[in-house]
Amino acid sequence: MEKNRLKKLKNSAKNQKDLSIKNGLLKIYSNKDGTLADISHLDIKRQNGWRAVLISLAAAAIAISGLTWLGFVIFNNGGDFSQKSLKLEFFGPQNVSSGNELIYVLDYKNLEKAGLSGLEVIFRYPDGFEFISADPPPTNEFKTAWRLGDLAKNGGGKIQIKGRLIGQVGSIKTINATASFQPQNFSSVFKETASFSNQVTASILEIGLEGPAQILPEKKTSYKVTYQNNSGQDLENVKIIANYPPNFVFQQSTPPPESEALADGQKINNQWLIAKLEKGQKGEIEITGGYLALRQSPAANFIVQAGFYKKETNEFFLQQEKTVTTEVANSNLTLDLIINGSNQNQPINFGQTLTYSLVYKNLGDQDLDEVVLSLVFDSGVLDLASLEDKHGGQVAGNAITWSKDQISELDLVRPLAEGTIDFTVKVKEIGEVNVEKDNLQVKSQARASLAKIGEMAAADLKIVSNEILNNINTDVSLKVEGRYFDDDNIAVGSGPLPPVVGQKTSFRIYWSLSNSLHEITGVTVTTKLPAGVSWVNKYGVKAGEVAYSAKTNEIAWTINRVPPNKNFDDINVWFDLAVVPTKSQVKKLLILTDQTIFNALDKVTNSPISQTGKAVTSNLEDDQIAGGKGLVIDITE
Repeated sequence: MEKNRLKKLKNSAKNQKDLSIKNGLLKIYSNKDGTLADISHLDIKRQNGWRAVLISLAAAAIAISGLTWLGFVIFNNGGDFSQKSLKLEFFGPQNVSSGNELIYVLDYKNLEKAGLSGLEVIFRYPDGFEFISADPPPTNEFKTAWRLGDLAKNGGGKIQIKGRLIGQVGSIKTINATASFQPQNFSSVFKETASFSNQVTASILEIGLEGPAQILPEKKTSYKVTYQNNSGQDLENVKIIANYPPNFVFQQSTPPPESEALADGQKINNQWLIAKLEKGQKGEIEITGGYLALRQSPAANFIVQAGFYKKETNEFFLQQEKTVTTEVANSNLTLDLIINGSNQNQPINFGQTLTYSLVYKNLGDQDLDEVVLSLVFDSGVLDLASLEDKHGGQVAGNAITWSKDQISELDLVRPLAEGTIDFTVKVKEIGEVNVEKDNLQVKSQARASLAKIGEMAAADLKIVSNEILNNINTDVSLKVEGRYFDDDNIAVGSGPLPPVVGQKTSFRIYWSLSNSLHEITGVTVTTKLPAGVSWVNKYGVKAGEVAYSAKTNEIAWTINRVPPNKNFDDINVWFDLAVVPTKSQVKKLLILTDQTIFNALDKVTNSPISQTGKAVTSNLEDDQIAGGKGLVIDITE
């Protein structure tokens, strides 16, 4: 029989895949000696009654503790219920006009079968909301809290909040409410929240902006800003802000902008504050100014914004924005003026020929129609009658003009096309001008005008080149003379004349300076003595100092400064030289001094001045008595 039971157990485990199940069954039904237990009948053993009672009490205590812990977790987890005890529901307009009044309504209802104690609702208003009133009124000074007290089961009520919402068109505004309460028979505080969103779809403040689509640079223009209160109520602290393009130059506005000064001392010129704008009221602002030419960005965006200003927080709530794009027509025609190879200021001299070059180029991407070029002079010392111009420019007054009639390429100057106009004109001699009255400088500037830029009329557009100022250097004259007799026909030389071989003859050399316009400084006059001519060390100086260097055989006359309006009688020096002719010089003129070199600095033009005087010979061209007697002779037996 024992074998049969074992066989039945093995058969029952036969269909189990896991061998561990078999082992488990054998372990359960086997005795300690490995034999199977007799399970054909059940033997019941009586247990102690007190022990059963204790076990039951312990189980009950465990159950009560579990329920207590569960309640603690539920009712003290931040006041949240899995099911709501208080219903909160918002009502209000989905779409609002910024600046208009609106009403938010919050309905609340007790969903519990018991009452709620200490009910308080706190609101968080959206940005730009201005509280006006509420029913019932709030219970705190910030007008955000309502202490409603106890609420009976199934009880309810509502809070109506009236206000004004300001925001940018298109923005979403959300109001939030948080209610806190304590259900009766509970010691914990619970919370419920609700929110409501609406969109700002319009504004009761309307603006308009009018301005030019195209304009020439440096020409006056104006923009007109219009504004209107489209609501049925008055508006306060309306602000208009103009955002000017970088190259716009403000001149004035009607009415004028706010007079408030910025930190750097500059006055605000782009803001207007309307303290009160009555319902339906209109207004306008006219802004006048002009544009500077910008080669890189011809399109200028003139932007005007309208909104509400909150002075307490210095906040601006944008309502509407308008933009007018103005094309600032830039010809991109460049003019470069060059005089005597330079585009910089430089001094010139009386009687000098000036070489002008006017270079023009279209750097833009549009054709320039009917270009007219002119060169304007502000001077009384140019001799326009001496003009040499192969293009045949027309002279009128103090200007030379070239058009398509003189240069055909000016009829249409295409993009990147360029050209050069060269001509010369002379400066008058000092004797041809009135030094006391005439403008003793030459101010030159090129100008251009054109009919159209592309398809846009541009007759009022003026283009100018660089300006060059040429001051005239002071007119300094150096006079070099060789004499045997002075102006009074008194002999200042000695020895035979004509010069005789083997005999010493002395001559007197005169240097004189005249200066007309400006003071000159650092004056030096130098010459070198040829071989055979000697320094006698006899001289007279009216201004400055004279010195002879035996080492270099040079004579130098130096003067620190020479004032203007000085003549030859004021600034001069003389010195004597001696020579003993040789037979090789018979029938030849003696060279008494090499060329004389003058150097000085014009203090006004800051320009160096140089002149070269003649060499002096024994022919003495400046001596009316001794002149022409300079050939060396030889007296023989």
